Amino acid sequence: MPIQMWHTPDCPQWTIMQINFEAGSRRIKEQDAWAKGVFPAAHERLKQAAAAMPPDTPAQPFIDALTELVQAQADTTGFVVLHKWAEILERHFPPRLPDPDDVGE
Repeated sequence: MPIQMWHTPDCPQWTIMQINFEAGSRRIKEQDAWAKGVFPAAHERLKQAAAAMPPDTPAQPFIDALTELVQAQADTTGFVVLHKWAEILERHFPPRLPDPDDVGE
């Protein structure tokens, strides 16, 4: 059941809620500014680490997928949307097709 509450302007509970809203908003802005400052260098380190890996490593699909996902994030101003994640993951981890030589019972 939805509940609706009304507060008077001098209500202490309302004042606390407002303070918490403002503090939360400030925290989000600070985190976003920090991330925008740190992300480019971290992204560059990721690309360098991925390039330093030998190409025949078993982890190559994971390295390629992570690198592409981080690049997709770098190319957007918001979040990488789900269909983009699915597209990238499908490319690097395609579904296994049935083996035509497996005749099983």
